[in-house]
Amino acid sequence: MTNSNPYLPTYRSGFTGPSERIGGSSPYHIDLKILNSLPYEEKIRALDSLAAQYKSIGREIEFSNKAVSGRRWNLNATPEEKKALFEAATAAHANRPGWDPLDFYVPFAGKSRFDKGAVENASIFIPGVPGGKITRGSGGGYGYFSEAVDPSGRVVFRVGHGDINRPETEAEIAVAAANAAAEQEQQPTKSADEILAEAIAKLQKGSRQTMPRQTYEGPSEETFRQNEENINRVMTQLMLQKAAQQQEEKQKQPTVQQNVGALAAALGQRGFATPKSLI
Repeated sequence: MTNSNPYLPTYRSGFTGPSERIGGSSPYHIDLKILNSLPYEEKIRALDSLAAQYKSIGREIEFSNKAVSGRRWNLNATPEEKKALFEAATAAHANRPGWDPLDFYVPFAGKSRFDKGAVENASIFIPGVPGGKITRGSGGGYGYFSEAVDPSGRVVFRVGHGDINRPETEAEIAVAAANAAAEQEQQPTKSADEILAEAIAKLQKGSRQTMPRQTYEGPSEETFRQNEENINRVMTQLMLQKAAQQQEEKQKQPTVQQNVGALAAALGQRGFATPKSLI
């Protein structure tokens, strides 16, 4: 699984939901299982990948089992600190042979998981294995769930307790191989000015090669000049619009849905604790 990328690619796996729609467990929490036999650096890498994805949408991973309740995953922590928190969080969960299980919420940064709207209907993500695939399903007391399978067919990650009423469109998706994923993730993000400058440069180059030039035949040189400028301006505008549309389609990302629902007062009293979950 190791390649030059600091993070694994991540994929959405539904949304958090109320207890009756996620398999009967504590509402709006997420259950992640990591294959126990993975090297520790890959386990930490998986958590870092998820934390980076949640950070990009303004959320943070907050563990909820009693021994680690309220502690959050810090991308800037040392490897030793991350390993210690990982071990404490997995130990706080009920034992799952062959897996390192984790229970957590993903409240907005600066918000408590007890705040109204902080954890409801949040996106759930799963790290993928380059060259493998993501499969999805529901049931078995796990609500809506996904599994990350490596190229050999081994299930490496599982995430569940998603809302069964809000499944993803695709039941299975392929994960790009390591080299392709590395190229995509390492490609620098370009500013709007850089994109515009590149588009204009391409248009200027293309116009010299493809735009027909009039030949002067009339008695009015000024009329000829204005006609040619009008033609070039219209052609440039059309080509610029086309280039902008192509760039927009290329850079489109899936929209993260963040509908906010209300928690019942009783859930607040329970404190959103997930002691030794059943799944």
